[in-house]
Amino acid sequence: MRNICIKEIEDSNEDQENILSTFWDVSRFPQNRDGSACYVSILGFWKDFWRPKFYDPLTKEHRPGNRVFRRYFPATEEGMNGIRELIDSNKFEDLYRSQAFFPKIRKTQRKEDISAISHAWLDLDINKIGEKRKLIKGDKSKGIPDRWVDNAHYRPDLFAEWQALDDAGKAQWLVQHCVTHEIPNPTEVVLSGGGAYLLWQFTDTVFISRRRRKAGQKNPPGNFVPKIARSYIDVIEDIHRNLRNRLDYLMADITPCSAQTVLRIPGSINYKYSYLGHECRTAYFNPDNRYTSDEFKQLVLGVAPYQGAERYQQAKAIDAIRAKARKQGEKTYRDNALKWSQKGSQKAENPGNDNVVGFPVKASKNSPYRQSRRIISDLKTLARIRWGGIVMKGYRDMFCHIAVSMASAHFQNNPDELLPYVKAQMEDIIPSDYLQRHFDGDNITSLKKLMTAGEAPVVKPGFCSWRYAYSIDRIIEKLAITEAEMKHLDCLVSKGIKRNRKNDTNRQKDEEKRRKAGAVERESYEGNSLSKMKPWEAEGISRKTWYKKRKLEASSVHESIKNIG
Repeated sequence: MRNICIKEIEDSNEDQENILSTFWDVSRFPQNRDGSACYVSILGFWKDFWRPKFYDPLTKEHRPGNRVFRRYFPATEEGMNGIRELIDSNKFEDLYRSQAFFPKIRKTQRKEDISAISHAWLDLDINKIGEKRKLIKGDKSKGIPDRWVDNAHYRPDLFAEWQALDDAGKAQWLVQHCVTHEIPNPTEVVLSGGGAYLLWQFTDTVFISRRRRKAGQKNPPGNFVPKIARSYIDVIEDIHRNLRNRLDYLMADITPCSAQTVLRIPGSINYKYSYLGHECRTAYFNPDNRYTSDEFKQLVLGVAPYQGAERYQQAKAIDAIRAKARKQGEKTYRDNALKWSQKGSQKAENPGNDNVVGFPVKASKNSPYRQSRRIISDLKTLARIRWGGIVMKGYRDMFCHIAVSMASAHFQNNPDELLPYVKAQMEDIIPSDYLQRHFDGDNITSLKKLMTAGEAPVVKPGFCSWRYAYSIDRIIEKLAITEAEMKHLDCLVSKGIKRNRKNDTNRQKDEEKRRKAGAVERESYEGNSLSKMKPWEAEGISRKTWYKKRKLEASSVHESIKNIG
């Protein structure tokens, strides 16, 4: 293993440094399918002196323009030279670079536009562990003021250790914390001026495959294979959240867990904590610490990668289930339409409704309250199966998030009671330390969506704008529930297990109906029958030979009786 720290890099020339750094290594940048270069997004904030100005015809004055600078650069040597010119110009207070790659220049930077991912990352705001109190910004439009609260991550001992180290010592300090929490060794450690971020390079760049519908297309074509497996964007975000949960005590930031996040560019200056600024620099680099995307996923999440053939078969099965559901829905609608028309004609003929028999309303078997209770009960069972009752660190936020999302359906009228209710339900499997420190903060987004349900914009059919409406299959995929674990669960089971359980129940009910109708069990009416006793086995002959002998004996007896008579 060859470790390269900042002191070694300073001794080399600039070209060698560019080859070593993850950001400047042009040879590892992906290309589009047509051979053209991918793009990286650069985000910057102008200094006041260099801030662009525009002419206002009303006041006839030059006013300062937008402070934000955003531009796409090709992932080539020419594009990297353009980024270096931005850094050398010293016109920006901050310069950030997208960690993912984009196929072309776009007006926005969204995860839907990402085409390739070459590494994983984790941002640490280590300077904040030395702050005893932190500022929570409010929302002036809603009348929520800013407020100071106690910092739950206040660790003066760790902050003192961090401040006493040099660049190489800080890098080794972070690597040691990764080893302690069973995190793969990072490829690169970058000191960003106020904290640090870690990078894990992949030996294989992951290309994001997306199927977009054409304009005006409502239904997918007949040969369309539905994408039932998650894209790698969801996987990389799960990896980032898992890493963040393990190093949460070092103020691992939750926002950069997103795939479209930006991080400071090595070589740029960070003016956030000092007027003179701190340089963003590489403090550690080990080219041997590179992993395949599937290997890194298995090391962090503990989930084996899906195989292509398996995913294709799963897609075909889901496609068949959806086609069957569409046919059943059309049939149900036709049947209900007939009932509604009959009921309307009866009301028209009988204005007083004297002779109209009301249609019975079928009670819901899966009400939101009952469904959430069943899912929370399954979460408790899953915790007992996996960890003996207490959810392991790294999975607690996901368990609580799913419980809050499922319970949101029956707290529309009283959203203030949602988090206390779920907290009381999860006390058996979630430590009280997590519930007191992190539960409310991790689930504040779900609460805000529920409180602003009336203000939610119109969304696509099948989506819910006021809560996270996860399907059962989505929850199973999020928690990586195996078939062996499903045997002990009630609600979080696959469609195949659910179908087998229903068939067993129907078979048992049919058997009870036959018994009530007078049908006799097979064991009772077979009793001592020949098929049960099998006398030919005692004589050592076949069944056919035994019946032939009985037939010959019967015919001989019949002949003898006939001769006597």
